[in-house]
Amino acid sequence: MRRRTLIGSPLLLAAPAVQARGVIELVTAEQPPYALAEGPEPGFVLTLVAEMFRLVGLQVVFRFMSWPLAEARALAMPGAAIAPLVRTPLREPHFLWAVALFEDPHGFATLRLHPPHTLEEAMELPRIAVLAGGQHETFLRGRGFANLVPLPGRPEALAALRAREVSAWFCDLPMLRAQLGRAAQLGRPIFTEPVWLALNRNTEDVPLAALREAHAALEADGSLAHLLRPFLGTA
Repeated sequence: MRRRTLIGSPLLLAAPAVQARGVIELVTAEQPPYALAEGPEPGFVLTLVAEMFRLVGLQVVFRFMSWPLAEARALAMPGAAIAPLVRTPLREPHFLWAVALFEDPHGFATLRLHPPHTLEEAMELPRIAVLAGGQHETFLRGRGFANLVPLPGRPEALAALRAREVSAWFCDLPMLRAQLGRAAQLGRPIFTEPVWLALNRNTEDVPLAALREAHAALEADGSLAHLLRPFLGTA
């Protein structure tokens, strides 16, 4: 699976309209390890999506921007794709939900302490970092957590963990693994949720059935598991 030089297979599954179109724009934001603007690989989610589009005869062009701009562009531009996207009630009516790519695990990470594997264990910690206003803060507050330290971004959460200002960080585990590296002590997933490839609702020339079949084929031949294993581990 390569990043930008994706050529259609000679055995195209795509409909004639897609063959004529040839290229699809996918908007996203820098989200290591899911999506990477720099480097030899674009991140494991974009690698997966690019291969799926290749199998249906489409070359994908990645456009990186801030996440609010990416979501707004995908909503406004017919034919645009966006990934990785979490399906929420607010987003539900505004996108065409093409393919559930994989189940993304979320949990706790520490640097020195034994990581909590359950919410009950995590409640005993003195301070837990979360990204302010995000889904992880909402999730824990809704379950009665009073030991949260909302922080404005990932650099601040990482700095707080390294400085021992917090005991743990609650977030998506692939991101925590990427941010913390080999020093990471990762707990078991607290919950998982599907990560989606979505399209602008005014997208008529992308064969959704074939795209879903491409994902199923990658799962059946082991390619999907091989791609995900370094990032999801045993989570």
